Amino acid sequence: MKVFFIKNRSRLLLLICSVLLLATGALGQAQSSPAKERENTSESPDIEHYLDRLIATAVVAGDSANAVKEADVYRGQANQKLKSGRRDEARALLRQAGETIAAAAPEGDAKQQDPFLREYLREITKELVALDAPTRSFGVAPIDGGFVAGNYSAQPRVAAFLNYFQGRGRSRLEIGRARLASYRPMMAQVFREEGVPEWLLSVGFVESTYNTGAHSPKAAHGIWQFIPGTGDRYGLKRTAWTDERGNPEKSTRAAARYLRDLHALFGDWLLAVAAYNTGENRVATVMHRTGIRDFWSLAERGLLPQETINYVPAVLAASQLLLGNTGAVAKSGRQSNPSESRTADSIKGSSDETDEQISRLREQLRELPDQIVSGGKRITNPEVMRINKEINRLTAESRRLKKANLAASQEYVEPEKK
Repeated sequence: MKVFFIKNRSRLLLLICSVLLLATGALGQAQSSPAKERENTSESPDIEHYLDRLIATAVVAGDSANAVKEADVYRGQANQKLKSGRRDEARALLRQAGETIAAAAPEGDAKQQDPFLREYLREITKELVALDAPTRSFGVAPIDGGFVAGNYSAQPRVAAFLNYFQGRGRSRLEIGRARLASYRPMMAQVFREEGVPEWLLSVGFVESTYNTGAHSPKAAHGIWQFIPGTGDRYGLKRTAWTDERGNPEKSTRAAARYLRDLHALFGDWLLAVAAYNTGENRVATVMHRTGIRDFWSLAERGLLPQETINYVPAVLAASQLLLGNTGAVAKSGRQSNPSESRTADSIKGSSDETDEQISRLREQLRELPDQIVSGGKRITNPEVMRINKEINRLTAESRRLKKANLAASQEYVEPEKK
């Protein structure tokens, strides 16, 4: 498939160049004869306009071909890693290839409409999804609403939305809860089948409050607020009589697949949520330019749109309030003390949260170059240094929490039976 597109792109470029030469010759002949030019003054502007369009098309095609050439280097290296069984390294290289293609067409760029780039990115995404498939069920199983809420409820932006949804936004929360009650069994099953964690059902709340008829000024429609282009990509048909973006089950399947693909591309659910809001091209452009692959770092530096900086915390807050799993205390061979159980659960939740943060940071670290070029010199990547420092801090914190958890679990001893 890749060779097919590259060969056809080469033929297209040759065809464009040929047409440009013919058009240039025609324009030159028209300009060389004043009498003829006066006779065809109404046609000359059309020739010039046509020539401008051909040149613009050739420029877009050339830029797209350069992006594909760069991405192909990563893709070829990924294939070599796969042949030697090094899946993680192959995955990181494929993500670099996808990032290169997505970043080649930032917001408003004509290349966003280039079918060649779109198809090439779709192929890379499919390969990444296939690489994730063997571990998908394992990776998704423990990530329920309570798990995620425990990770981020103390984050200031998430805490602000928790307060809002329990205060001024409470009426919207209750409307969303009532609507979700009828959709949740279907939605949860679809998300599980597509390998997407259930807490991401809260994306539908932030998008539309689970309103199938919601319609935005940007022509986004339905629970998951698909714009026409993205809806078409994920098989949502639109006719004069029906719009499948408003179909709860079909649009939920499309949203799950879109989120799954975004996660495959970026390797992080928070970045996937950010890209769902602002588009993968914009997120990839910022990551490609800065080398930063952590949502909170991007948000703190103001590198994403303000809407997106608020959108992700809103999804996390909604996941806790609508989908949170308080969980039951694990049964043991001794009688439980309610206050002791709450303390142990709290400490264990914090410990699990810390371990998950370490895991995410290590995954980010694997995808970053150890060195970068700055001022003509190769230096240690500052982002690598920052992440290593954070991992060391969290590792020490995890040890402390596990010791505290052990102490809390031994604090209460069942009285001897008489």
